[in-house]
Amino acid sequence: MFNKSTYWRLSKSPYYSFIFIIPFLIIYEFMVLILSRNEVSTLRNGADILLRQFMSLFGDIGLYITSISFFLIFLIIFLLQKKNVNDTSIKSNYLLFMLLEGFLWGIILYFFMIFSQNLLMFPTSKELISQIILSIGAGLYEELVFRVLLIMVLTKIFKIIFLWNNFISMIISMIISAIIFSYFHFLGPYGDELSFSVFIYRFLGGFFLGFLYILRGFGITVYTHINYNLFIIFSLTINE
Repeated sequence: MFNKSTYWRLSKSPYYSFIFIIPFLIIYEFMVLILSRNEVSTLRNGADILLRQFMSLFGDIGLYITSISFFLIFLIIFLLQKKNVNDTSIKSNYLLFMLLEGFLWGIILYFFMIFSQNLLMFPTSKELISQIILSIGAGLYEELVFRVLLIMVLTKIFKIIFLWNNFISMIISMIISAIIFSYFHFLGPYGDELSFSVFIYRFLGGFFLGFLYILRGFGITVYTHINYNLFIIFSLTINE
């Protein structure tokens, strides 16, 4: 039986989110793994590379920590939630509805951004398969870095240091996260030329995804981001 309130609660939970994104993580890592070393540097998402560069400070083993961190987090979440049977029992119909919901949110984001002259993602590879891999990587790692980690850390800091309430702390964190998210796309050798209009549009997209993360959790936000990127890729491919 499908219960709307239960679906809304469970689909937003970290447990369901990580169950939901594990297939995308496996696909992304597998596709990158089977490609040549020369292609990997252009297929790794910027946020993915940022995490791996940080982890490389811990030696060779640090390079593998990023990939397995999702699975470690999933295990921790399972252990924390196992006392509640309803939270750890997987309802396949809920996962299917999460796919549908993420698809619909992706459409909303697409039309939200398409009215601008610029879009959140500019494919950097001419190969369709490479663009798809980049789309999945962006959805996974950008949401992990800019939504989960950044918003969570900033919210905690504001609540502890400034004694702001949770709502104000989250709003300010979403704004700062969206600013950093937008500016991040102008950095590095594959970054875009700095443009105020592009910065604003990416900021709006980042704020939308931040709001969605707070509202619907990590898993649905990841899938929304992936769908948005795929919509852009296929619309550009069709128009060529």
